[in-house]
Amino acid sequence: MWHIQKINPVEKILDAKYITFVGAGGKSSLIEYMVGQAINKKKKTVVTTTTKIYAQEPYMLLTGKTGQDNTSSGNPIRVGKSIVDGKLTAVNFDDILKLGKTFDMVFVEADGAKGKPLKYPAPQEPVIPPFSDRIFVVAGLDSLLGHIGEKVFRWELLLEKKGLTGDEIISSELFRLFFTNEILLKGVEREICTIVLNKFDALVQRQAALEIAKAIILQTGVESIVVSSSVFQIFYEIRQLNP
Repeated sequence: MWHIQKINPVEKILDAKYITFVGAGGKSSLIEYMVGQAINKKKKTVVTTTTKIYAQEPYMLLTGKTGQDNTSSGNPIRVGKSIVDGKLTAVNFDDILKLGKTFDMVFVEADGAKGKPLKYPAPQEPVIPPFSDRIFVVAGLDSLLGHIGEKVFRWELLLEKKGLTGDEIISSELFRLFFTNEILLKGVEREICTIVLNKFDALVQRQAALEIAKAIILQTGVESIVVSSSVFQIFYEIRQLNP
């Protein structure tokens, strides 16, 4: 039996200090939404990265240089080590722990995908803080029916590892193959993991998102999956009852 309900994903993490995001398909927009919701709950928040994020103001560099003060506007402050090509560069794990002493909730973007809806991780990816309280694994449903070469960041690694050429169409079955310890779940503890299938608004047949979510739950053993459209701020949790 399956249970489906509309949720606010932030309600489930208000007691978490370090929240990490990996994968592809809308991590940044999901973080922005969740941070805004956390601020509405009177949480003092910060956004940082172990890779790179855009240097939107207000921001602060660990050298001490700051953008505009975030307390007056209510916006979250972003923290990086430096700015390169308009992006804040990675901080280290000790830096993140120090931020946790000042902020109630630390949101960490720990993976990059160059705007693609799916990705195959390089050997050094993702860079997940080992003290993460929650990890969100994000994938874009807008990859379905697209070509691997167009929709997957680092698809060349699929050629090397799986023999896929890049011309293959991403079916529901192929989409599900990304949810393994080798690909999107690499380095992710199942006990603190939430899989988010984002951009379901891009699907012509939205019922397909539900069927994919069910299949991934059975495949991975995770307790639930969130199907979302972060642009439209819609989130549905799919959970198996009495498996």
